[in-house]
Amino acid sequence: MASSIYNVDVADVTKDQRFVGKTTILGAGYGMGAPKFQLQLQGMGVYTELEEARRIIDIYRSRNGAISQLWRDANYTIQHMERGDSLQFGREGVLQVDAQKNAIILPSGLSMYYHGLVGEKSEFGYEYTYRTRKGPNRIYGGKVVENVCQAIARCIIGHQMILVAKRYKVVLTVHDSIITCVPDEELDEAQEYVEECMRQTPDWAEGLPITCESGTGKSYGDAG
Repeated sequence: MASSIYNVDVADVTKDQRFVGKTTILGAGYGMGAPKFQLQLQGMGVYTELEEARRIIDIYRSRNGAISQLWRDANYTIQHMERGDSLQFGREGVLQVDAQKNAIILPSGLSMYYHGLVGEKSEFGYEYTYRTRKGPNRIYGGKVVENVCQAIARCIIGHQMILVAKRYKVVLTVHDSIITCVPDEELDEAQEYVEECMRQTPDWAEGLPITCESGTGKSYGDAG
């Protein structure tokens, strides 16, 4: 991504440019706009003019049309959910939309709820909010995509935890990491087994490109 942003060969990308490229991918994938991107970079010690931030975001969106379309599909789903109309969102057989409950049902059977979903007309079109314990929370296509990605990632890591637990005790999870406790004499064998498990996906995620890397140590900090 950095080479595309700065129009240079991959071998010529600087450390700072690579950092901007990585930050772009992590944030822009969920619909982040130029002003927020500028502030995010600034908070990480990289100052960028607003026009430069806008140029980078525009490049990301033009190079990743399928992702931009997914945001629009997600926004369309919100509109239908608010009306009480269910429809297909995402890959068939993975997600289900239960509009009557304002919910997106995950492959695990668990649901993500957007209770009290309501749309109000504004100068930018219709904006949607749902009810939380802290009050109304704005929801839009990019945010739904972020919610879904994080939830599906949890479904996958849960599937992998079950596989790992068939041989080794899972003692902790951190985001997309699985931490196990194994006998010293089985260290190499256990590491290979855990990596094998974490490269597997549930049937509904067949074809999803995933991989992993691992480390070992006497403590979680040592294994990083």
